[in-house]
This record gives sequence, structure tokens and C-alpha cells, in this order.
Amino acid sequence: MRAVPIAFLIAAIAGAAGAQEFEVVSIRPNKSLDSHSGTHTDGGIMTATNVSLRSLIMMAYEIRDYQLEGPNWLGSERFDIAAKFPGAMPKEREAYNNAFHAMVRKMLDDRFKLAIHRDSKTFRLQELAIEKGGIKFKESPDRDSHNSDSRNTHYTGSSVSMAAFAVFLSQTGDYPVLDKTGLKGFYDLKLDWGTEPDGPSLADALRDQLGLKLETRRAPLEIIVVDHVEKVPTEN
Repeated sequence: MRAVPIAFLIAAIAGAAGAQEFEVVSIRPNKSLDSHSGTHTDGGIMTATNVSLRSLIMMAYEIRDYQLEGPNWLGSERFDIAAKFPGAMPKEREAYNNAFHAMVRKMLDDRFKLAIHRDSKTFRLQELAIEKGGIKFKESPDRDSHNSDSRNTHYTGSSVSMAAFAVFLSQTGDYPVLDKTGLKGFYDLKLDWGTEPDGPSLADALRDQLGLKLETRRAPLEIIVVDHVEKVPTEN
């Protein structure tokens, strides 16, 4: 059998990944002025209702709000989207997510003519790390991930990654939280905290219940800067 050059294989793989895109996409403006929005996938269809262009870009590039710089109207222009997945999607979670985000980026490029560049900006942030005594939770199978919180005093996570848990902590505190635990698996987590004297602080709860800690510092993070984007998408 004739050997295939490694460079050719790499180029073929990159080309296949870059070609990943939704089979069919319908985008319609949403003028309801409703404050609620949502995105979910079911039966090979991604349905997004009343989503802002800003949230779509954040989804596509897997970034938080503070990492996106662009015109103010990104948050006010809203759309309803139905997008059909291609027939074959990866089964493994990380590969699936990579393919999904690549398809959303392709949709934004094609339909909104999005052009961006990457830069860096220094933020005050917190890093999620492991306490000296080690973690106090166990790895779980890679299955559907769910998480919920109640009144910012209780968190339950099922098969969540540390990166996803760090995103949750970012939403409860004053600073972005980055995962620096080095843990690559998926975990079932429970966390209870409160406002003293009614309950432990978040920092104490992380230490005592999970064996984790938050360390504050300043560091540069990658940001996405929007160079060009159209308010009105190309026709369906």
C-alpha cells in the first residue's frame, strides 16, 4: 500500500473540519421585545428563540460577555433561528461541541458577514484551583450534563466539567473565573453556601465541601473584536 504523506492527511482533516456546516438554516428577526431567550437542540435541529447577535457570537467562539467587543446594537438585534444538523455528528462530547461551534461560526460568516480579529486584554480575575488536601468529589461517566442553582445558595451539577463549573462561579461573583484545576473529566457536584451567619461563604464552601479554592489575580485574556457584521442577515 502506498504511503500517504502526513502533510496531506493533516490538510485533509483540516479541510473536513472547516467544511462542517448546518444543512439548512432559517433566520428571522424577532421584534417581540420579550426579555426571554433560549437555545436548545433536539432531533438534529438547533432552535434559538429571541437570541441576540451578541449571544450567538459568544456561543460560536465559546467566550464570556466581557471577552467580546463590538457595536452596542449586537445586544439589541434579536432573531429566531432553526438550523438542521448534518447527518453525521461526532458522538464524543468534545468533538461534538467543536463541530457545533464551527457550524455556528460558519453560519455567522455566511449569513451576517461577520469578520473578527483576536486580541488580548488584562482583567482582574479568579482562578479555580485544588486545595492542598485534594478534591472531595469523584469523577462521573460522560453523559448528558445538567446544572442548576437556587437563590445563589445551592448548586447541583451532574456530569459537569471544571470549565463549566468555572463559568457558573463567574456568574455568582464579581470577577471572571478560569479553570486551573487541571481536571479533565466530568463530575457530579453539590455545593451549599449562604450569607454569614446563615451559612458558609462561597470560599469556605468550596474549600470544605469540594476541596477547591479561588485565587484572585490580574492576567491577560483573549478577546474577540468585531470588525464587521451586518444587522440584517442574507435571505433564507
